[in-house]
Amino acid sequence: MEITTQISTRGQITLPAEARKQLGLKPGDTLLMHLEGGRIILVPAVVLPVESYTEERMAEFAEASVMSAAELAQARRLWEA
Repeated sequence: MEITTQISTRGQITLPAEARKQLGLKPGDTLLMHLEGGRIILVPAVVLPVESYTEERMAEFAEASVMSAAELAQARRLWEA
């Protein structure tokens, strides 16, 4: 499929509706841009949300990661075997 589009005075391009529909792109989606051999290649990106943790939540993680005395003893036996 070949579609013509223009670059605006602000350096922006519009992806025609037909192309967006075929690729399942929606407003706000992120694209990766590659420059290869004088060509511009746009690829839909997979974006994973990043979660920020409070000090309290980090303390919960630390507490949950602590081994009990029995778990620690079992781990040591397996490690030394």
